[in-house]
Amino acid sequence: MAFSFSRPASLLKHSARMLIGLMMLVLFWSCTSVPGVSDESATPVIRVPFVRVLLSDNQDRVWVDADGSLALECLDKGQQTVFYSAQHVQVTNSGARLRVENNRGDIIQDGVDEVNFLPRGSGSHVRFGDRRYRGILKVVPYGRNIRLINIVYMEDYLRGVVPPEIGPREDNEIEAIKAQAIAARTYAVGHLKQYAGEPFDMKSTVADQLYEGMDIENRLVSRAIDATTGNVAMFQDDFINAYYHSTCGGMTDDISQVWDKPSQPYLVPVDDNASCSWSKYFSWQEQFTEEQLRGRLEQYLSSDRGRQISLTKITDIAVAEKTAGGRVGRLVVRTENDTYRFYKDRIRWAIGRASNPELILPSDKFDIEITRDDQGNILTILFKGSGYGHGVGMCQCGAIGFARNGWSYDQILTRYYSGIEIKKLY
Repeated sequence: MAFSFSRPASLLKHSARMLIGLMMLVLFWSCTSVPGVSDESATPVIRVPFVRVLLSDNQDRVWVDADGSLALECLDKGQQTVFYSAQHVQVTNSGARLRVENNRGDIIQDGVDEVNFLPRGSGSHVRFGDRRYRGILKVVPYGRNIRLINIVYMEDYLRGVVPPEIGPREDNEIEAIKAQAIAARTYAVGHLKQYAGEPFDMKSTVADQLYEGMDIENRLVSRAIDATTGNVAMFQDDFINAYYHSTCGGMTDDISQVWDKPSQPYLVPVDDNASCSWSKYFSWQEQFTEEQLRGRLEQYLSSDRGRQISLTKITDIAVAEKTAGGRVGRLVVRTENDTYRFYKDRIRWAIGRASNPELILPSDKFDIEITRDDQGNILTILFKGSGYGHGVGMCQCGAIGFARNGWSYDQILTRYYSGIEIKKLY
């Protein structure tokens, strides 16, 4: 059960850290004759705590619009100019500076450092591409490209994170959704300012947490988020690293045995009584021919070492070491001329999948079966595995299984994160 508490000094420090840098937007309005742009009033839309999410950084121009009209704040050497438009607006990188144009290509302002887009009216939201976003969109130059950043209230950020992370769910699984919401919130507040010197806190990909804006929101997830607003998972008055994954295959693992990260007392192997056995990835197989696997390893090694690597025929492949949770910690591949060793979670990237070369191996929890011809040459290598993902922290499919069996969100979280407490931060 979540509960309020008297905040210790360390928690106050973390709360203060989340609020640092917040300034209410005081806009000084200006008038302009640019076609399609008018001068009216704008309204601040950011609540605290907020998070800055990187949406894109690989384009040299972006189009931004809104459900209704929008305000755009242009900053040039600290000077603000605010415009209003009912049409989409284009921002282009023009040599480490930004050019702002209306939908007809007329220049609104050129050579600015930053542009902030704010929706006008309570029912309006800013839009980039085919997605709408709550909060503000910030545009800044990034080399020859543009960085587009969504500044959004933490709870609204979660509304765009939890649905793609946990997938479509039913009412009887709401406790798992609550557990996912708290894990995602804890991860976010614990990683604010993780990218030192950068204008964002989170990436919108699996590098941090999937974030798809407001069109992915749904009633059940929003109810779970509202029911746990401000609740976070803590260990000894500090935010935990709330890692989670799809399917543990029956056992999670120690973080230090999966990644080159220090041990954490709350990220240790946990038996979840096969609560994730309903997952399609609870058991899986990937079979390679010797030639297929050799080609896959050549591709991985060449990319990893920055030069072309060619392997001679594979003569053996064996699991040399396993983790406490049953994952492969060291894999040894012998060829006619060399021996190659692969370690921990990077094994998934090295092996990949025969069924889809674009994807990595579902998990490192596997055994190997080799078939050979009469001369002892390898014909096929079969990986018989269990689970999907890195195996650290909460198993999402296991959490859903527990919820179906009547477990509450705090029971689920304390099962997967050993020794933690659920506390209300705000």
